[in-house]
Amino acid sequence: MTMYAKTILKMASLAVHFRNGRELVRCMRAGIPCDELILWDGTRIEHPKGRGGLIEIAIELWLENVYTDGFYRPRAGDTIVDAGANVGVFSIRMARQNRKCRVLALEPFAENFQYLQANVGRAHAGNVTCREMALGAAFGTGEMQSVGSRSLDHVFRADAAGHGGGTSMVPLSGLFDLTQSTEIDFLKVDIEGSERDVFAAAGKGVLRRFSHIAIEYHDAITAGTLETLQRVLSPTHELTLRPVVMPGCGILLVRRRDRL
Repeated sequence: MTMYAKTILKMASLAVHFRNGRELVRCMRAGIPCDELILWDGTRIEHPKGRGGLIEIAIELWLENVYTDGFYRPRAGDTIVDAGANVGVFSIRMARQNRKCRVLALEPFAENFQYLQANVGRAHAGNVTCREMALGAAFGTGEMQSVGSRSLDHVFRADAAGHGGGTSMVPLSGLFDLTQSTEIDFLKVDIEGSERDVFAAAGKGVLRRFSHIAIEYHDAITAGTLETLQRVLSPTHELTLRPVVMPGCGILLVRRRDRL
């Protein structure tokens, strides 16, 4: 399929899946930001005004299901962690697919977090818990830095000096206390280059407690990320690579071997 045909298909899907689909298509054609998604039941998922990124998020997470298609579907009683939750599109999607799963949504950027909380409330997603927190290599704090105009364009810098303040950071091992679970059924990770250090710091005992993991890796931001993820995770999990259009970026799907 040509790039033009793929674009037309994406526009058609937006028009079908969202009540404001025509507005989304108009914004996509014009290359301008869109401030909200409206689901067919009237639920509004709002987004920081004037910032780009929402249409890309809608296509990847709601229409194409890049982290879950053919890989994972939430079941009653499952524990899901959405690390890098942005404004909540993925968390709300999971919560609606199974009202009896539990979702922990982590978003460290204050502006996005405000929208995340409001969107989860509007969606009546009582099975989603929101935390203004970053996934990191250890417990600590850090700072979010904006590196672009989209709501996606923020990176987390851990405070190596340990001065305190800033945004809280939790390692993979800390997710079990946050979710009050002994195992996590699905972990989605989109944390703009921090993923290399997060997984490099986790031991096999911690990694074995994750059944399914979907990671957007960013070699273009942090060199050696994919190689590190493959080395650290391959002893305990089966890995499947899904390249994406952007150079130095892709999706790594990770399934614990006893789930094959």
